[in-house]
Amino acid sequence: MVKITILIPFYNEAGNIVRQLEDILLTINKIEKCDFHIVLVDDGSTDNGSYEVKKFLSENNKEMFTLIVHEKNSGKTNAFISAFKTIKTDYVIFMDGDYQDDPKEIPLLVEKILSGYEIVIGNQEKNPDLIKKLAAITYRYWLNKFLRTNVLTHSPQFYAIKFNFLQGIRLFKNDHRYLVIIALYKKAKFCEIKVQYLSREHGKSKFSKFKIIGAIFDTYKLLSRLKKGMY
Repeated sequence: MVKITILIPFYNEAGNIVRQLEDILLTINKIEKCDFHIVLVDDGSTDNGSYEVKKFLSENNKEMFTLIVHEKNSGKTNAFISAFKTIKTDYVIFMDGDYQDDPKEIPLLVEKILSGYEIVIGNQEKNPDLIKKLAAITYRYWLNKFLRTNVLTHSPQFYAIKFNFLQGIRLFKNDHRYLVIIALYKKAKFCEIKVQYLSREHGKSKFSKFKIIGAIFDTYKLLSRLKKGMY
């Protein structure tokens, strides 16, 4: 039995997160040969999302869930750090809590996991504007050159990684974006699959174009740390 943890950090996702959890349960209850656990990290939500999740957990099988609550918004990297301290699993499937990753496609990732892949990357078509598109092309070119790979999406939103590539490592600021890169550098066996990117129905995206500028510097520092063996 393969142990799979679905990790979902969320911040102010009232209207999204519970619908997502409902459909995740409907999906994973049909999957055989796997033992699932869902870890939720409430990163300091100030809307009704936290209440909605707690109510949902009280009405379902609590043993399937772990809920971690941050008193204040600390960012996704810190959400992952908190989760990794509690996780005991073979694989982690990463999803956002905005219901833009389709729970019905979890079996696509599981199929590749059971086939022996250590990274399963979900490629989503997001129709970026020109600035994002040019940044993505440049980012992809230099990372593939550095890693000696031919990967389309190095920083996916919906993906799976064998946990032994992440267990015990120290995460630095914004490293939540680079877990696939870290595992690729460690020569993990990978594949890419096409998955949907659903439209957001509630709330606002937390993405800012200013993050693109920061990502350039973050990636440079990441590659330096990889060369030094800091992961």
